[in-house]
Amino acid sequence: MPSPRLIFRHGLVSIAFVLLYLLLNRPEIIFISRIGFVAWYPAIGLVVALLLGLSPRYALLVCFADAFAGRVIYDQAVMSFSGALGSVGSALCYASAAYLLRGPLRIDLGLRRRRDVVRYVLVGTIAAGIASIIGAGCLIADHSIAWSEYKSSGLGWFLGDVIGLLGIAPFLLVHVFPYVRTWLSPAPSESALPQGGCNKAKLTFGVVAEPFGQALTIFVVLLLMFGSSERRYDHFYLSFIPIIWIAMRQGIRRVVTGLLVMNFGIVVAMHLFPPTTVVFNKVALLMMVLSAVGLIVGSEVSERHRLAIDLNRQTTYLDSLIQNSPLGIIVLDRKGGVELANPAFERLFQCDKRELASINVTPTEIPGRGGSEFTQLIGQVLAGNTLRKTIRQRRSDGKILDLALHGVPLLVRSEVRGAYLIYEDVSEQMRASEAQRDHAESLDRVVKELELRTKQTMLLNEMGSLLACSGSVKEACDVVAKSVPKLFPHASSGALYLFRSSRDLIEAAVRWGHEDALAPTFPPDACWALRRGQLHWSGCPGNEIACQHLTKNSTTDSLCVPMVAQGNTIGVLHLEFERAVELRVESGTDGYRNSQQGLAISAASQVALSLASLQLRETLREQSIRDPLTRLFNRRFLEESFERELQLAGRKKQSIAVLFLDLDHFKRFNDTFGHDAGDMVLRSLADLFRNFFRVTDICCRYGGEEFAIILPESTSHDAAIRADALRSEVKGLRLKYKGQSLGPLTVSVGVAAFPEHGSTSVALLKIADQCLYESKGRGRDVVTVALPQNA
Repeated sequence: MPSPRLIFRHGLVSIAFVLLYLLLNRPEIIFISRIGFVAWYPAIGLVVALLLGLSPRYALLVCFADAFAGRVIYDQAVMSFSGALGSVGSALCYASAAYLLRGPLRIDLGLRRRRDVVRYVLVGTIAAGIASIIGAGCLIADHSIAWSEYKSSGLGWFLGDVIGLLGIAPFLLVHVFPYVRTWLSPAPSESALPQGGCNKAKLTFGVVAEPFGQALTIFVVLLLMFGSSERRYDHFYLSFIPIIWIAMRQGIRRVVTGLLVMNFGIVVAMHLFPPTTVVFNKVALLMMVLSAVGLIVGSEVSERHRLAIDLNRQTTYLDSLIQNSPLGIIVLDRKGGVELANPAFERLFQCDKRELASINVTPTEIPGRGGSEFTQLIGQVLAGNTLRKTIRQRRSDGKILDLALHGVPLLVRSEVRGAYLIYEDVSEQMRASEAQRDHAESLDRVVKELELRTKQTMLLNEMGSLLACSGSVKEACDVVAKSVPKLFPHASSGALYLFRSSRDLIEAAVRWGHEDALAPTFPPDACWALRRGQLHWSGCPGNEIACQHLTKNSTTDSLCVPMVAQGNTIGVLHLEFERAVELRVESGTDGYRNSQQGLAISAASQVALSLASLQLRETLREQSIRDPLTRLFNRRFLEESFERELQLAGRKKQSIAVLFLDLDHFKRFNDTFGHDAGDMVLRSLADLFRNFFRVTDICCRYGGEEFAIILPESTSHDAAIRADALRSEVKGLRLKYKGQSLGPLTVSVGVAAFPEHGSTSVALLKIADQCLYESKGRGRDVVTVALPQNA
């Protein structure tokens, strides 16, 4: 039966929980817009930490706290659906999750293993989803929200619960509840407290400065995300920087604190700069994803740290095994008597432990190797000097051994207490010249191999440097085509294959050597390396399974290495080696193949990372200058390119024209046929522009139904002719949407040109826009050319 002291402590914990639960349910904390719509719900983090950190039996306390908070803070009736069924349902969901995690799954409550974090996230998310369904249903039953708001309310409820579960509960589980469990246990012990590591970090400037740097980074990120009035709520990706930094450096114990600070900082920022409804959900989703990523990365780092500690212990254990060396070891006291000998020494001298006390370690007097010399050597060691010498000694069976003797004095508090002697049988090395020649040849091969490795490392570094400076995928492929043959001089040919954007075909980005023997394209299933996710040899003895993209009569050994970067396979590095018998006889088939495939893996990894970075850079660049609906250039690209074209035209003394187009009555069109039909019309106009204008012309969507066309090397007269022809083309379009004719389309056009109408992009765009409005004033479906500046 629990003691009164423990009962009193549990009571204090319960009271503290209720008070904290009420505090965390305050509207200013959860950023509530109205019942059923919140930014996050940190109280759920407290609930999950209580149920998981202490016991699922606290579910009754959770029911009471939830109903009490609803009554006190939001004036909800206790016997309402939300006050009764909602509280009970939510408590049961999280209590079941806590029981499952504590019982069958048995996760580490300190979340130091990635597997446990994944289980915690999965089970907690499922529980949050069920609780959200129940909670939103109770709100509908209480008429707090309408049926039409069920989905949005349920989603907001779910995101709020998951944020609390991932952003608040881990901090409490890692930093608070270990001490609470110890305080509530009948017999507290230090083993129940969290262990930060085997050794505490030495207090240095870096150790002290890093947390301040991390806190400052969080503040700067929040400032960049919310402090700018123009791009507020626009740089969400920056929030991952401090969290991943903290997770990679300090693991789960520090990252849970960082997540808590970041989430509270985001909520404070939303209080200061209230978001829109759409941004509201995005911020909640950001907080959820950020918390999940931080937990998983932090647990991975903590787990690796723990594995490193275990590896260090194993290394220490192996070091102790090394002391039991296969070499003969004997320990002498200060008088030269035998104190200890290992089994290797007994085998070497064919004696047992009983004979060690009487054994004479003085070498037999052989001509040129007298015992007096050995006595002098032992005296040197006992005098505090080290010894390394080759001696000759006769064994008890009469065999003469050449031994390498290593002796060191045993010092205890700077006083010589004896000698430590190591015997190594070197008879074969000294007597067999063939063994010496083999050893010399082996050393020569090692030197050559090291030289080859050094050269390969230099070539790899050179290729990496060139790849890092490449500005496009094509440049990087050219670098690969020139660098890989240097890395693999015995490869007669090769190719770099990359996935097409459709991911249904592999295409040769670059080939070298015997290009005709290499397939230009092939499906991914034709390569065993892509199927298996690892390198694959084709055509070598012992591996008769060849890739289907190779020629059937190939006389080469082919190596395919998948290129994987950031978890994504981007292509294959393919190499073909001639079956050089002399090379294989010299270095060995397996050794040669292993060295080549190791080098190929390093090269493929380096190429994959560079290509992935370049592809990502090109994708981001394309997204930043293209309109997502029409795939035309956007206004940002227009402003950049127009200034560049004006400067080029000024240097070449050429004209440049700009057309401003507007689709007439587009609002009425949207109101009549719907926005989907309007989007289809805009895409059709974009396709018409691409086919109508020259490749050097720049077609941009300026905004809404307005378009701007830059015509290099065109006068206002030429531009007016092209604009009138375009107007006729548009007027002749007959579009249908879902079988319904959309009627005729017309555009109004304004024309301005450099230098007759203006000399800056801002002035020309403004003049063209005025001409466009003049065209609309003249009845639309008209082309208006600006008057010269001196007119």
